[in-house]
Amino acid sequence: MGLDSRDEDNRVRCRRTPSVGHVESHFLKANSPDGQRAIWLKHTAFVSDSPLTPSVGEVWAIAFERDRAGFPVGAKESYSLSDVEWRDRPFAIEAPGATLKNGSAVGQADSAEHRLRWELALAGDEGTLRPFPWARMYDGKFPKSKTLTPYPNARADGFVEVDGERWDLDGWPSMQGHNWGRGHADQYAWVHANLWHEGAEAWFEGLTGRVALGPILTPWLSLAALRLEGKLYRFDGLPALLSRHGVVSARSWSFSLRGPRARLEGRANAATPQIAGLHYPNPDGSMTYCLNSKLADLELRLHRPGRDPVDLRSATAALEIGTKDPAHGMRMIL
Repeated sequence: MGLDSRDEDNRVRCRRTPSVGHVESHFLKANSPDGQRAIWLKHTAFVSDSPLTPSVGEVWAIAFERDRAGFPVGAKESYSLSDVEWRDRPFAIEAPGATLKNGSAVGQADSAEHRLRWELALAGDEGTLRPFPWARMYDGKFPKSKTLTPYPNARADGFVEVDGERWDLDGWPSMQGHNWGRGHADQYAWVHANLWHEGAEAWFEGLTGRVALGPILTPWLSLAALRLEGKLYRFDGLPALLSRHGVVSARSWSFSLRGPRARLEGRANAATPQIAGLHYPNPDGSMTYCLNSKLADLELRLHRPGRDPVDLRSATAALEIGTKDPAHGMRMIL
């Protein structure tokens, strides 16, 4: 794949010789067209606020299969950050045993119980989704966690091996995202979907979060984007960001957002057996618990003036809930 804007969008923001705490991840998810399986891969960088804590790079992999005992299963490899190479143009992250580039991912991850191996090619002609509406939200200190989606709607080909069992990917709906910052959002929900019961050519991404400003948490701040019928509906202005119509629990997220041309309502939820609990350490020493599913249910209703509402339903949404409450009740797998 030649140079394009995704080289900049995926550019690693972590410094070669970090002087401040930093977290960063490049992640990829893909769902089987029949809705039964999903794969999630992630490359991360972690730098503590304490110079006594080593900086690390990690490779994560989780496989989901609906109604199969023991799933989801995952593995994670950790390395000294100095052992991870990256370049900007063309973008690439090369960790021992795993490489991520624009349009491809190859590697493996082992844990005490599981081994996952993958070779994937990613193709999509959608431009990067920049969820935040103002450039200063990417350049400034607020919010502390930044996010971009270089591939909001793609297709994945290749294979994944889960404990020696081969899963062949042939045009699986997929996406690839990138986030970074001084720490994980203090509380958040993030959802992405691009496989629908109605067979619609559409994709959706939305998030709600709270950020600490000193000792005070902001109200819930929400935004979303929906590509439908060749149009991108953005819900990211002040009315959306300051919406109080967002509710987040350990298994679900519901919202109602207004944009300049439409109103969007939605609800996402995941069954407990389809949720993988993950530990996300923060540079300040605190822990964020990510409750992660790639087989969540999502219902959307789009309202446009003078037109009938449009309903979209998915059973293959990515739903991630971030909380600092250790009493969330989910099984932690990594």
